Amino acid sequence: MVLSANDIHCSYGSSDASIKVLKGASISIKTGEVVAVMGPSGSGKSTLLHALGLLERPCKGKVLICGEDGWGLSSRRRAELRNRKIGFVFQFHHLLEEFTLKENVMMPCLIAGETSEEATQKAESLLERVGIIHRSSHFPSTVSGGERQRAAIARAIIMKPEIVLADEPTGNLDSKTSLEVEKLIMELAEEGNRSFLLATHSHDLAGAVHRKVFLNSGIIKKS
Repeated sequence: MVLSANDIHCSYGSSDASIKVLKGASISIKTGEVVAVMGPSGSGKSTLLHALGLLERPCKGKVLICGEDGWGLSSRRRAELRNRKIGFVFQFHHLLEEFTLKENVMMPCLIAGETSEEATQKAESLLERVGIIHRSSHFPSTVSGGERQRAAIARAIIMKPEIVLADEPTGNLDSKTSLEVEKLIMELAEEGNRSFLLATHSHDLAGAVHRKVFLNSGIIKKS
């Protein structure tokens, strides 16, 4: 399993007025598998992704990434594991507006200590693959929502992570662009034998993946 999480609990607020969001959620994802997590707004889909992605510590539970206990590591080792094994795609893309699309995609490589030449070569190759190499020198504010999301996906996979966690990756896109992004995700999963976990409201996206599960009342239920 590339990812295995067991009995994840997450709460917000003080101990005497806490809101329990996750109440024992468990999920496992195989290498190369694309899984959709569905659920109503406020059901905890984003919280689940943050816990699985080692961004937000759960109150209880274990998250294994490629067999390593992510929350059992030191903060430094956890950051290393997150940077090496996990990619992230957010609903609002989180591209840095002061950098071009190519510079945004290069960023993880530069942070990891790669040379500018190495990072440039990888970024250009991925921008070509996701179909926006002609926009590489443009800034995020000057391209379409679909192009921004393609750049965000390229940034997420440039370090060749084992799994990509995507929060509503088609949530702000029109139906035509959504279908294009759905197709791209499935192709990238197959090409790189890479896993994707997608939090989504979209029945179209959920219908295109290998498996879907439902987050309801703080736990995960199979379809």
